[in-house]
Amino acid sequence: MAGHNLSDWYVKELRLSVFLTDTIDPARAHFWESLVGKTPDEIHNRPRQPWVREEGSLLNGRLCVEVRSNRVDWKLLPTPSMDHHGLPFVVGAYDILEQSFRDLMQRWLANSLSLYRLGYGSELLSSAKDMLNAYKKLGDLLPAVDIEPKNTHDFLYRINRRKSSCNMKGLEINRISTWSVLQTAETIVDIFPDGKHTPKVTQLQNPRSICRLDLDINTIPEFNHELDKKVVPRIFHELVDLGNEIAAKGDVL
Repeated sequence: MAGHNLSDWYVKELRLSVFLTDTIDPARAHFWESLVGKTPDEIHNRPRQPWVREEGSLLNGRLCVEVRSNRVDWKLLPTPSMDHHGLPFVVGAYDILEQSFRDLMQRWLANSLSLYRLGYGSELLSSAKDMLNAYKKLGDLLPAVDIEPKNTHDFLYRINRRKSSCNMKGLEINRISTWSVLQTAETIVDIFPDGKHTPKVTQLQNPRSICRLDLDINTIPEFNHELDKKVVPRIFHELVDLGNEIAAKGDVL
């Protein structure tokens, strides 16, 4: 199996999700400021439900945290104008950003919140010369799938391969990976062609063929005991490593 370099993937989203054993007041959490050391650029809340979203510029993108009474989600997202190597709406190269995001999240996890479940997620994109080469890339990463590049269309493959944690006895980890190929293009639309009211696509520009990998690496929901606070940062480190293994080697057992 040829595999893939982590530097070939670009980040559309990185995520840490934690599920808390005790409820908290989102309005009093102030997680963004306590982690980053300054006030966020934006704060949003929903008065009728316990939910707060804080976000600001960090790691070349937008770092946001959504806080509910029993769940916290950290996300690294692109700004609307970001474009790298022909890929729209990505933050930057995965091999650099995953390490920075990992370090930041491990710092936050060390604050000893009580939790029973956590997960690492990423949405990664890799450009290809054309659709044929995009399917060839996925063929190298998915040895169990018979991909015939010339005759394959609308491809979507999803699998979960559970694995025992190396950091906590009895803890199982979901390794969910979703693979697909997509093509994007800039579209010019004539709103009223020939005086008619039916819009008409008149031109497609800059077509892009893209391999997409969505990762959801998480501790299983059946394990509903509090996780040992001392090993939580190490478990998150393990989740990221498992995600990196899939991104580099493909659908591994």
